[in-house]
Amino acid sequence: MIASARVPAVLAVLALLIFAPQVRADENCEPVAEQVATNADRSTLSVATVCDKEGIRSYLMRARTRDGRTDQKTVEVETEYTTMGSASLVDIDGDGYHEVEVRGMCGAGPNCEGELYRIDRSTGKLELFFSGGYSELSVIDGYLVEAGRASCCSWEYHAYRLHGRTGTLDYDDMDFMVEVGADLDSEEENAPARCTFSRSIEGARRVMPPHSREWLQLCELYGDYRLTTPEEASAAGTAGSAQE
Repeated sequence: MIASARVPAVLAVLALLIFAPQVRADENCEPVAEQVATNADRSTLSVATVCDKEGIRSYLMRARTRDGRTDQKTVEVETEYTTMGSASLVDIDGDGYHEVEVRGMCGAGPNCEGELYRIDRSTGKLELFFSGGYSELSVIDGYLVEAGRASCCSWEYHAYRLHGRTGTLDYDDMDFMVEVGADLDSEEENAPARCTFSRSIEGARRVMPPHSREWLQLCELYGDYRLTTPEEASAAGTAGSAQE
């Protein structure tokens, strides 16, 4: 009699457990099932978001080469300080080899923290090869291009040569910059945007011509534009020195 009387009570507790709302331990961490991509050489890359540690968002990456070698890397983020973030598989340059893109906190505009991890084809290891803050990434003419808003009415594109580079690329490794924005020096009422290519030489920015016409697509962000030439920049610098 005692045992049978306990059965309804046990069932009631089980019902409460089954139908009660499921509350996550950390509202800033949302688990994401493993995503897997097969590369051009039949190696694979995967990433999953795991929330099994209090206050930690974990990105679990796995790589497997076509000859069976494996590697694994885990990136852990404290959710108290990075309340938003995600990881996904991308193919930045469309070459058939995927990367893991980890995005972090965003500012008031479209720029967000970001990192790219990829498989080193010579070792089969997962390596961090780019870290920055940007709106989006692309590849043009063998350069990784980091695009981001610089102000309310201007954008910057940071170009990093990919061939022959080792280690992690960041802002200090930039080869050149493209700035597109309002022409503040123009007296025209509706002046075209100003597009300027420049690189750092001995700590100073020097205007340079674009490598090819392919790069001019970046200048078209606001429609019509004027390209700053090295000769124009030199003349402006001479005039500014004379006024001083």
